[in-house]
Amino acid sequence: MGHEETPNAHDSEMHAPSRAIASGTGRTSEDPRAPAPQAQPAEPVDMRAVALEIFKTRKFEGESLRMGQVLRRVRETLGLNIADVSRKSLLRQDFLMWIERMEIGQIPKGYLTPYLRAYCAELGLPDSEVIAQYTHECGAVSEVRNSAPVPKIGDIAPPKPKWPLMAATAAVLTLLAGGAIGLTQVIKPAPELAPAPAIVAVNGARHSLFDDANDASRPLPTHLPLELVAARPAWVEVRGADGTIFRSRVMAAGETYFPRLDAGWTVSAKDGGAFQWRLGDAVIGPLGPDATPVFSVSVDQKLAEAADTAAPTVASNGANKATR
Repeated sequence: MGHEETPNAHDSEMHAPSRAIASGTGRTSEDPRAPAPQAQPAEPVDMRAVALEIFKTRKFEGESLRMGQVLRRVRETLGLNIADVSRKSLLRQDFLMWIERMEIGQIPKGYLTPYLRAYCAELGLPDSEVIAQYTHECGAVSEVRNSAPVPKIGDIAPPKPKWPLMAATAAVLTLLAGGAIGLTQVIKPAPELAPAPAIVAVNGARHSLFDDANDASRPLPTHLPLELVAARPAWVEVRGADGTIFRSRVMAAGETYFPRLDAGWTVSAKDGGAFQWRLGDAVIGPLGPDATPVFSVSVDQKLAEAADTAAPTVASNGANKATR
């Protein structure tokens, strides 16, 4: 018979940690396979606050925005697409895109203001502030006036007391009585006054007294080569009287544009001092103040100023024959 050795208790205790580590039941703090502590979850970003910040500052990533661009950035920040807003507001998708592009000529007259109100309601923006800035930038002020709310019956002022009317009636009756008494008296005819001598111009002024009254009916000189010249690279937008956009981009330095004259066109720019009105080689003046955005500058008004600048100077006629 072979001799069977019994295991030593001390040896078992010595090898117990090794067996525990091998089986994975006794990992120590220095075990490289221990799981790393989990990172704290980041706090969710309030996209509503981000959207309101874009609306208040009218800027996105450092770029100044017009109100149509603001509406688009707010919509995208809230995670909405055109189809979502169209479904909730019951507005056509093409109308929403035209509003964001500020192409108001594509929207039927009288519908711009209610469409803006419905769009603002879906985005959670103050409609009165949006409408005021939007119409100012695209020159649709008449649209807002025509869409002004009619006061309700309850808003009409209460009737005034009747005693002022009674006092006025008594005063009229008194005047009538005094006039009847005056008719009974003999009134001597007043002596005829000699006619005032006619005023004759002596040295022939350049403009008569009635030129200002005729300026409104005087046709604009559409033959003048009025042009808009970019003094430095800047963004400009040219619109027709119906809101049609004819140019909306950055013009390079020295680039020129000839707008249509006597047609109600307007010009907007992010930097008014970056553009100049010229008439041939003569500079009429800047589009607006330097480093200041300008909106809906009238081309016809600048044409009238250019016509006054280009008009020939009329010399005084002091050397003419004297009037006998």
